Amino acid sequence: MRIEKHDKDVFKECLLSSEDKLIELILKYAERQHYTKYTSTLKEAWRRSIDGLSQSIIATLEQSDQVPELGPDEDFSSDSSTEFGVVEARRHRVRGVNLSMFLGLMKYYRQAYLDLVEEISGLHQPASIKLLINRVYDRIELAYCTEWAGTDSESQIKDLSDSNLHLTNEKNKYLTLFESLSSPVILCDIDGKVDNYNNAAGRLLLGTNTPGSRYYAERRSDLDPPALQQELARMVVEGTRQLDLEKVYQTPDGEKTYHIRIEQMLDVSHKFSGYTILFNDITERLQWSRQLEEINRKQSLLIEDLNQTRQQLVQSEKMAAVGQLSAGIAHEINTPIQYIGDNTRFLQEACSDLQSLSEGYQSLLEAAKQGQVEQGLISRLEEQLAETEPDYLFEEIPGAINQSLEGVDKIAAIVSAMKVFAGPETQEKVETDINLAIDSTLNVSTNVWKYHAEIVTELDPQLPLISCIPQELNQALLNIIVNAVDAITAADDQQPGKGRITIRTTVEDEWVLIEVSDTGTGIPEDLKSRIFDPFFTTKALGKGIGQGLNVVYHTIVVQHSGAIDVQSKVGEGASFQIRLPRTSHSGSSKPEVSVD
Repeated sequence: MRIEKHDKDVFKECLLSSEDKLIELILKYAERQHYTKYTSTLKEAWRRSIDGLSQSIIATLEQSDQVPELGPDEDFSSDSSTEFGVVEARRHRVRGVNLSMFLGLMKYYRQAYLDLVEEISGLHQPASIKLLINRVYDRIELAYCTEWAGTDSESQIKDLSDSNLHLTNEKNKYLTLFESLSSPVILCDIDGKVDNYNNAAGRLLLGTNTPGSRYYAERRSDLDPPALQQELARMVVEGTRQLDLEKVYQTPDGEKTYHIRIEQMLDVSHKFSGYTILFNDITERLQWSRQLEEINRKQSLLIEDLNQTRQQLVQSEKMAAVGQLSAGIAHEINTPIQYIGDNTRFLQEACSDLQSLSEGYQSLLEAAKQGQVEQGLISRLEEQLAETEPDYLFEEIPGAINQSLEGVDKIAAIVSAMKVFAGPETQEKVETDINLAIDSTLNVSTNVWKYHAEIVTELDPQLPLISCIPQELNQALLNIIVNAVDAITAADDQQPGKGRITIRTTVEDEWVLIEVSDTGTGIPEDLKSRIFDPFFTTKALGKGIGQGLNVVYHTIVVQHSGAIDVQSKVGEGASFQIRLPRTSHSGSSKPEVSVD
């Protein structure tokens, strides 16, 4: 019978993708017919057989389009498609498997493949595939029988002897490995009774130290696993395959804590349906864990203390800056207050004189109405008019009023700037006008810079609002301005006269750029990498604690996800370029800090 190419391709693909399905089918037959009593307990052993048989069928498919038939003169043992059967025949014979047992199991292997064909859709002629399967199995069985019949009894006995010796050595090897495990291992039957345990488990259970004592004992099921009866019973009832738990045991070496894993044995043949119990001593690990937790706790407390100390130091420096600003603001307010006071007193006196003069005119008006104007009344009024000098008062009063109003406006501007600069205590970001923040900072710090530097501002009127913490940003700007003033003051010896501080704002891609440049001493090369470090300062003891630029870094980079570029040359000054994201979600495409 011919097999279509389409059917060959479909069947071949199905064989390669159906190993687990074929294992499931053969195990069903092997369990039902009790062959599993004599077979491997591991699934992979069955997979090996399925793979070998599938390859035999595929080899036959690739040899010809015709289903192979059986001939009287064929040497089946030399056929490549039956090679697997010959090898399996030798392997099973030396294990003590008889011919009828092997051939009987092969019948069910054959049936598993035939069952698979029934489930394949898309075959044009399934009968040809079934005939192929039958003929391949016929040839394998004939090759097996030929191999079996060609071996004399003496050779078979020798093969069995060699196989038994090999099995004994394998058993001894695995027993030695089992007894050599440093972790306690217990093997239990399906009822939870101890079947075997290794030397480490013997020390844990009975305090014994004799390897193999359990394996070679006459009674093998007289112990319960230590304090695990309830867990095993629950696994049996619930059908749980794995359970993890921790227990404390009193051992000859003292109290120890074990992580215990109970697992069902990997036995597809159901001959050794039981449980493995593995004990892992975690006493030291728990001690290390507790020590590590204590170290972490102390470290957290230390970090908390350090953060609190840093916050106190930063707050101290802020208060010092506020104190310095307060003195300057008081000085800036004092001048307009003085001339407002002087003008108010002048207006008070002028008002009194004009009131007296008004009263004199009122008396003269009443006398004129009665037609009794006396010369003495006119003389007194003339004297009063000469003393009051109303023309002078009328000339000076408008100027005094205007000057006072200017003083009031200046005080109001300073107070408004202080309100913008200080703002309410908050850590929430709000939409902020950066230009207004710069103006406010300059207003409240006037007394800091006006004697040392000229301020030049180039503020972009189209600058968008950005989301920030205004009070923190104002403090950062103030710190940079104060830093610039200090650099300019230090340069006075080489460059007498006022320096210059230039402040620019602009938009650059997804950033708002604030640039503060000064004509100070610049930053020495060996100090550039340290200027943002906490507690680093070049000022004399008592003049600063080195938090100013660190506050700038924390505010711009940490709190606002911005970036700072610093460019400086000794003797020429420094330029701080601050980049703040236009939106709170903008990512930084530049390094957080760059100092050149």
